[in-house]
Amino acid sequence: MTQQLAIECGRPRRLAPLAALAVLSLAVSGCSGSSGAKQPTPPTARPADSTTTTSKPALADEVVAGYRAFWDAYLAAADPMNPEDPRLGERTIGNELETVQKAFLARHSAGEVIRGTLDLAPRVATINPNGTAATVMDCYADHTGIYDAASGTRKDKESGVRHLVRVEMTLIAGTWKVSTLTLEGDGCTPAQ
Repeated sequence: MTQQLAIECGRPRRLAPLAALAVLSLAVSGCSGSSGAKQPTPPTARPADSTTTTSKPALADEVVAGYRAFWDAYLAAADPMNPEDPRLGERTIGNELETVQKAFLARHSAGEVIRGTLDLAPRVATINPNGTAATVMDCYADHTGIYDAASGTRKDKESGVRHLVRVEMTLIAGTWKVSTLTLEGDGCTPAQ
């Protein structure tokens, strides 16, 4: 991922280090007043590919567990803010790991931490035939906030919007890790 911080209505988004550069244009365009243009339909999380997940339900459960473990590591490393927390490397690889670490370093330098919870609704969309790569779609609600580490004062406001993400997972030495996480849109509805 090349984008470090997307701007949402002039304010850095707390989970945006995981969003693609294209999200910046979406977030900025969503900040302007009404232009009379037709509003886009909010994205809906796509249901899992039944032939992939029903034939490999145990593997799909492992993929989802790895995805959830990524967010657990993310939140644990965010308070206190520690870009070098080894849990990040246990659940993230490659450019995505570097992106998260750089974003955390910026927050750490600013004396900030991220606190709160995430309401995840992941579904496995695909698993490759050899069971070493998978795609997860999630329409999650973000209940985290950016806080001043010293005073504990919250520096942002909760958006109340769910975010649709596509997450590529890779199995490495028996552990599912996030290799890329891309924001597909905001205002989604979790798949049933």
